[in-house]
Amino acid sequence: MLKLVLAALVGLGILGPFLLWPICVPLTAAEVAAFEPPIEQRTDRDFHLQVFQRRDGTWCQCKTRLARAFFF
Repeated sequence: MLKLVLAALVGLGILGPFLLWPICVPLTAAEVAAFEPPIEQRTDRDFHLQVFQRRDGTWCQCKTRLARAFFF
């Protein structure tokens, strides 16, 4: 029983960070313009990170692997 619990904890310790790793996808100018309220005012969060981020002058939608897998 103890080995099963330890194996589950180790599995979660390895799989957890992988599932919570953010994946950021750049948005097109048309997508950014279509946001209501404007993207600059959005405060959406996905687990531990801001969903809409400005990176290298481009707006990106950042979600965890887990959220992308289940379309959250």
